[in-house]
Order: sequence, then structure tokens, then C-alpha cells
Amino acid sequence: MKSQRIRLIVAAALFLGWLSWLGYSALAKNRGPVVSRVQAAAAAHAVVGEVTVGADGKPAPEVKIVESFTAGGPAAGSEIYLVNGAEAKGFDGPGQYLLLLNANSTVRAVPLNGKEVALYTLVGLQRSPGYELAGTGSPTIYKMTNEVRVQAKKLFP
Repeated sequence: MKSQRIRLIVAAALFLGWLSWLGYSALAKNRGPVVSRVQAAAAAHAVVGEVTVGADGKPAPEVKIVESFTAGGPAAGSEIYLVNGAEAKGFDGPGQYLLLLNANSTVRAVPLNGKEVALYTLVGLQRSPGYELAGTGSPTIYKMTNEVRVQAKKLFP
């Protein structure tokens, strides 16, 4: 009888320990956005851009570059024009966003307010196992937070 009681106490202690671990994991979980590795792999350039609101409430196509994570991309302080910026998911008002870009292959620059501005397209979600699309999905931008910055530095060392 005594050995059964000891086994019950040990099992109860292990069960409570497991529930405590699950509770801690749920509370400590990062609830911020997760940058798509497949989308990042398809991008030619990763930059932090200052995105403003356009007249229609969607992201304005003119973006000022704050920081670049890849060599050969748009330099900090330059302005670019996003061809498909209005289609972007993840826009939550004006601010800094992680933008995964491809250079537009057809036209390299367009005059904007009297100066030449390079054209770029946002990379859309790509096909990946378990998430099959007919082509590529709509582009996603990521609000720049500390968690997103850490992810970007890991993806673009």
C-alpha cells in the first residue's frame, strides 16, 4: 500500500511539473510576427523602410530606406518606389517595416518629384511544403520590432 501511495505522489508531482512547464511555455511564447524563411530566401534585398500611409489608407509606394541588411541593395537614406506596395499584408499604419525586395527587371528608375527613384517589388509568400499556392501569395511586410530585427539578422548575416 505504501509503494502505491509513493507512486501516486511521484506521478502527481510529474504531472504538476509538466503542467507548470506548459504554462510557462505558453506565457513566454513570442507572439510577434515570424518572418517567412521562404520569403526571405526568395528576396534579393532586405531593408528597413519608413512606410507612410497613402491616400487610400494603404501603404504609400514611396519608401525611405532606413537600414539595409544586404549588400548591393538600396542604401540607407535613399528613396525607392514599391510597385506592389498597396497589396502588402501586415501594414499597421505608418512606421518602420522590414521589406523583402526584388529589383523590378523592366524599369530601373522613374522620375518622382523631380528626381530618379529606383523601382522595387515586394516579394510575396512562396510555395512551401504544407502551404501550397497556385503561384506566389500577396507580399507581406513586417512591422519592425526587436523580435523582427533579431530574425532579420539571423536570416541575413
